Amino acid sequence: MSNTDPSQPMATDLADLLRSAMRRLPGPVSIVSTHDLEAGEAAGMVASAVVPVSMQPASMLVAVNQQARCHAAIEGQGRFCINLLGTDQTGLVRPFSDPSQREQRFTMAQWDYADTIPFLPSAIANIFCRVENTLVHGTHELFIGDVYDVRVKDSDTSGESDPLGWMEGGFARFGALD
Repeated sequence: MSNTDPSQPMATDLADLLRSAMRRLPGPVSIVSTHDLEAGEAAGMVASAVVPVSMQPASMLVAVNQQARCHAAIEGQGRFCINLLGTDQTGLVRPFSDPSQREQRFTMAQWDYADTIPFLPSAIANIFCRVENTLVHGTHELFIGDVYDVRVKDSDTSGESDPLGWMEGGFARFGALD
């Protein structure tokens, strides 16, 4: 369908405008990890589309591109862990976002396993979820997971455990205003 209203942007223009607007919205940086049953190994990806859904039941939403290897792994496993990164963990982002560095993903830091699900003990928090619901929309599938375990790293005053954020195409530090 073509756009005949000259006052309305074309779909590609709209996507570019939305992308530009979303770059201004600060977001968390996390690594979503799971165990790929088919491959018999850990799988993971960087995600900023991670949102708490409800506290009762405790649940989280993760948006995953359907073409990503991690998508099939989460579908098959039915469980995942959201590892919220701190500002001292920027070096983990590239291996988990660049397919050519896939082999380095679980060797760049110390990973532990909870019932086959990999998690990063040095993350500022680990949120373990069991897939409860899904919704496919466009290129992504939204996985809503009921939280079954949470591990929170003790905070320190040095700033090394500040949450890692993403804004304007680069890393950001999130901190309280007061």
